[in-house]
Amino acid sequence: LINISINNKYFNYQCIYVIIKYSIKMFYKSLIKFYIFERRKTMKKLLFVMSLLLLFVVSCGSKKAADSNVIKIGVIAPLTGDVAQYGVAVKNGVQLKVDELNAAGGINGKKIELVVADSKGESQEAVNIFKKMVSQDKVNLVIGEVISSASIAVSELAQKAKVPMITASGTALDITKGKDYVFRTTFTDPFQGTAVAKYAKTKGIKKIAVLTNTSSDYSLGLAEAFKKQATQDGITIVEEKYTKDDKDFKSILTKIKGQNPEALYIPDYYNTNGLIATQANELGFKIPYLGGDGWDGIQTNFGKVAEGTIFSSQFAPDDTDPTVVKFIKDYKTKFNSNPLVFAALGYDTVIVVENAIKNSKDLSGESIRTAMAATKGLPLVTGTFQFDADRNPNKKVTFIEVKGGKLTLKEKL
Repeated sequence: LINISINNKYFNYQCIYVIIKYSIKMFYKSLIKFYIFERRKTMKKLLFVMSLLLLFVVSCGSKKAADSNVIKIGVIAPLTGDVAQYGVAVKNGVQLKVDELNAAGGINGKKIELVVADSKGESQEAVNIFKKMVSQDKVNLVIGEVISSASIAVSELAQKAKVPMITASGTALDITKGKDYVFRTTFTDPFQGTAVAKYAKTKGIKKIAVLTNTSSDYSLGLAEAFKKQATQDGITIVEEKYTKDDKDFKSILTKIKGQNPEALYIPDYYNTNGLIATQANELGFKIPYLGGDGWDGIQTNFGKVAEGTIFSSQFAPDDTDPTVVKFIKDYKTKFNSNPLVFAALGYDTVIVVENAIKNSKDLSGESIRTAMAATKGLPLVTGTFQFDADRNPNKKVTFIEVKGGKLTLKEKL
């Protein structure tokens, strides 16, 4: 047709018309066939995808049904690093109580599953762990962190996510302040700092030197409360400061010795306290050392150099209270070691959690939080307590004395 149209003008137009008409017709036929064919393929793909989605939904439903019989609790603690002794103790205390509960059928018929992670005592690591526990592990609540700085970091996220968090041993006031989803089992820095200052007053001490670690929220909190109360009670205060990087304290200790204090208040953790006590003894210090609950653990490597030290705590290994005696016996049987106060606090924290879940409408964060806030008169290893308006416990202070390299009960106030 194309060849003929070249020599025939009329036929040329007719041919062009036929060619265009035919082309359009074939185009539509091809389009329809393509549409039908592709539609079939698309339908097959759609059915395949829908089958996968259905399988996914069924799987999720089965998982949800299975998970409904489990209570997931995240535990964030420093299991390695400088304060690992605290973290391991808290974890062991938590594990002991959880094992007891699971052996008895769990809580409200639901077994407890622990999701444990090592923060190394680092705030950022603790934050990363919390995010994973909430987004991937889907925990119902979190026990942690163990030290104040990391606990403060995690508490901000817990409040935003509306996931109940309870620290067994974080003492800084800011951990729970303004956060109604955040609780603690231990008393606060101001509470114990004030208590030790009052104790010093009853012993007739007139002048006290304070060594403060400016790198530690814990040390700063205790030192501030101690100085405030001591000053109000007419006690003269002299102070020297250091940072977490310092290992040689002889210079500031020599300066302190020249001011003739009657006692030395050291609000820090056991490893640093041990170094300071060792160097103070080498310089001839003959005065008593005072401190907070961070001294617990000093008996492991520094028992002799800490002889005579008195510090605030919530647990004494030689306490004759039946609840304490049973806890110590069970702990030794399971872990073949003596429990620190941090282990007792970990154990008690699970009791608080158990009580909250038992009295909660369901496992939602809001329900657990509401039930936990109502905790009142609960008997624990570290003493009976109830939460105040800021979700901090009111409890007695146990004063511990290091005697013969061991921790002994001095008195309770």
